[in-house]
Amino acid sequence: MVITMHLSLSSTTALAAAIVAAASVLAFSQLPDLLVWAAFIGWASYDHSGATPQAAVRSSTALTFGVVMAWAVAIVVAANALPLDAPVATGVSAGVASFVIVLASRLRYFAVVPATFYGFASTFAYLSLAPGASTIGALTMFGWKNVLVAVPISLLIGTGLGITHGWLAKFLATAGPKVAPGHAARFGGKS
Repeated sequence: MVITMHLSLSSTTALAAAIVAAASVLAFSQLPDLLVWAAFIGWASYDHSGATPQAAVRSSTALTFGVVMAWAVAIVVAANALPLDAPVATGVSAGVASFVIVLASRLRYFAVVPATFYGFASTFAYLSLAPGASTIGALTMFGWKNVLVAVPISLLIGTGLGITHGWLAKFLATAGPKVAPGHAARFGGKS
């Protein structure tokens, strides 16, 4: 009896996602300064943006722009640049930043507004989760504790994960069982 396996495109895509996700979680567990959750957001942004080379550039640019805009909001608030309570200053600054983000979407590389907001939100997630991350010292230092370093690098690794996922899915779809001419792959004990 000859058994031939053919996986559907959705099955190879799912298998590729499982392999890349598992490898990512394992790798990130060894790199505590990088953020696996941000990498998954970067991966989703790449897919959401079209999963093409152009999408990689546009999504990555927008993600990073979102991080920079949120970082600017955090700087304004941490420096007490507005004569307002911190929650009000944060709200006003985030409103101004959102206005700039949407206005900037007229530019080709900033046109993926959802990706910009993924970067924006990821930055605020990090600032909310990491103790002391919202201080001027942390926001201006050069190192992994600065949101301007850890978040965009993690998001951009996510773009790479998305690219890897697409490549692996295509590889799995085209790399079915190879059998030499005149020979059949057999299962069940007989050849």
